[in-house]
Amino acid sequence: MRSFAAAAAFRVALVAAGMLIPALASANEIERDGYKFDYSRSVTDKGDTVLSGTVKSTGEPFRLVVRDRTVTGDVGGRAVRFRIAKPLPTAEQVAAR
Repeated sequence: MRSFAAAAAFRVALVAAGMLIPALASANEIERDGYKFDYSRSVTDKGDTVLSGTVKSTGEPFRLVVRDRTVTGDVGGRAVRFRIAKPLPTAEQVAAR
């Protein structure tokens, strides 16, 4: 059940942090609903954004692939799939700010 709660919190954090995610691969931390997430961001050859890291409070690993407005992946070994309101900014959009 904790994985589900962490996945839900990560969904909200992902949406909230969408404008703050830096370009290309780097380490970051987000906090939402009492959960802290350490993650790194990379971009595939196809342009998908990959967020992978750990839920700090539980130690559960996660890996999420963001393609347009669809997020798929796993949190703590459980498959997740959800949609976000807006696509994440591209590396070029973040760099232009």
